[in-house]
Amino acid sequence: MNKISFILVFCFTFFSCQKKFNMPEYEDVMMTSNTYNLPFNINFTSETFPQNLKRIVQKKDDEILNILEYDKSGNLIFKYYRQYVSDNWNGKYLTIIERNTYDANNRMIQTIILHSNTGADKNLYEYDFVGNLKLVLKTHIEASGINDNPWRYIENIKTFTDFDEDKNVGKIQQKKDFSKEVYEYDSEKNQVKNYFYERKKKPSNFYLYKFENDKLISKILYEDETIDYSNSYFLSYQNNVSIKTIYDNNKKISNIIKETNGSSEKIIEDEGKEYNYLQKKVFKGKVLISLYNKNYDNNEEDTEKYELDKYNLPVKMIHQSTLENFTIVFTNDYTFYQE
Repeated sequence: MNKISFILVFCFTFFSCQKKFNMPEYEDVMMTSNTYNLPFNINFTSETFPQNLKRIVQKKDDEILNILEYDKSGNLIFKYYRQYVSDNWNGKYLTIIERNTYDANNRMIQTIILHSNTGADKNLYEYDFVGNLKLVLKTHIEASGINDNPWRYIENIKTFTDFDEDKNVGKIQQKKDFSKEVYEYDSEKNQVKNYFYERKKKPSNFYLYKFENDKLISKILYEDETIDYSNSYFLSYQNNVSIKTIYDNNKKISNIIKETNGSSEKIIEDEGKEYNYLQKKVFKGKVLISLYNKNYDNNEEDTEKYELDKYNLPVKMIHQSTLENFTIVFTNDYTFYQE
């Protein structure tokens, strides 16, 4: 076999062995676009996204809670979120703003986040030839005076144009020092290794994602070759229900989380074995439409139910509990691209 033929056979064999892994959505605790756990946080999925939506502004009374803005391809390019803390908090609300950039294939290649209490973060994303995320370059600017909402001023940044012109966005765009988060895909072993790169050093701490029949069956954190069970989970499946089991470091079950994906709704039931509670959330896409909490130790219960508009965003929340009952009304202002 001549050299050229060998190279062609090697390339064909190598590339034919690669596959697209069904990885969970990239997790960044600062990104409000990929979480189900923040109060009054709204997001769309591809199934619930209104056609030609450009911008949505959601208010409670005169307070803006959410702004989402999209490009003409339906990519989220600007996400503004505010969370009430307390009347004694500087400004009462903390603010998180997310700005995303995409390539020609509609893959996210950059995220910049401004957080009113912690500072600025930037992620740069790189992909392999089949579209698996292979590298995230991360950098951060810390806000001085943490826990006093030192960057409260960002609550006034309500467009991506103002965001792009912000002084701290300019600073983080100039930063050249990055940490490297690496993803290594092994099609033969059906697993993915995720770790932060350390120069001239084999990673001692890493996550290992394991798959079976293209479904994720575990995410395990190894620290110096020892499993950290409290930061790992194990998955099993029954029809359209996934069952996530989480252990403490004594290998006792601390949580069982059942996720049911129906044709129009997602139900997440979290049964806390360690703290003796049950929480049930129902979502329409990524929008919470009902919540039930029960604490078995003190027998307390509370519920939240949401009324939605025609685009599946909340217009009213009714809260009932043993301590108090109240109602919150939201207004949603939509802007659409012209067809």
